[in-house]
Amino acid sequence: MSRIRPFLAPTLAALAALLLVSGCGAGYNARSIQPYAPSDGIVTDSGSLRVLDALVIAASDADRGVLSMRIVNRGARDDELTDITSNAGQVDLTGSRTLPAHRAVSFGADTDPSATIEGLKRAAGQTIRLRLTFANSQPLTIDTVVVSPAGAYAGLTPGPATPEEPASPSSGPTTSGSPPSTASPSPSGG
Repeated sequence: MSRIRPFLAPTLAALAALLLVSGCGAGYNARSIQPYAPSDGIVTDSGSLRVLDALVIAASDADRGVLSMRIVNRGARDDELTDITSNAGQVDLTGSRTLPAHRAVSFGADTDPSATIEGLKRAAGQTIRLRLTFANSQPLTIDTVVVSPAGAYAGLTPGPATPEEPASPSSGPTTSGSPPSTASPSPSGG
């Protein structure tokens, strides 16, 4: 039994040293300490600002997309989003651009503020580069993805760029059996 102990002690010491050294091998940029976003969008920081779940939603045949994201101002003073640009179209930023301290501001199809990309040159599944500039924080360049308006994103596509044209009268039979009305609508919509 005394013959096993001399072999066991050095083996255990070597195994313990190997485990300790291999844990340090990942360094300060270990994958396990990197920010993780359990979503389709990108998460990134600029000073006290954090951009969460940034992505563009666009139908496959559309030349417009809506930017969906949330900007959280974790700082003690207000900031302002001064501009958004893209390498894949012209960004139309509307609404309030103020980023209040200790608050989150959401961007989507029907939010204030909102951002749409006109002349979109990317399809669902492709990456798109966005550059966000701020009044008090460093600019952020984000490489994110274009997703199709399906599933959780089904209701987040931008509205039409121009008012829709009225439907032309149908030449086929009507479903009620009576001829189509030719009266013009009243100003109150009634």
